[in-house]
Amino acid sequence: MGYRIDYQSVFREKKTKKGRYPILIFSACLIAVLLFNTVLKDQRALLLKIIFPGDAAVTAASLDNMLSQLKAGAPLEDALLAFCQQVIAG
Repeated sequence: MGYRIDYQSVFREKKTKKGRYPILIFSACLIAVLLFNTVLKDQRALLLKIIFPGDAAVTAASLDNMLSQLKAGAPLEDALLAFCQQVIAG
């Protein structure tokens, strides 16, 4: 004589929460950009000098070179290393 045991499932489906984090991140970035454009307009040159040190022309040329390397399929590490070396060399 055979028997069969049926158990009720204890698995509860997780309710999916609609993520609000992307909206918060986007809003924070938008506020930061607006803040930099309006309040810190006078310090923009100083901020760019901190982000891109050295001669601006050399940095722009190095950045163009890095972007062309990336478009050609070079690995990001190699392109970034070449960019940093060119900026430091001046």
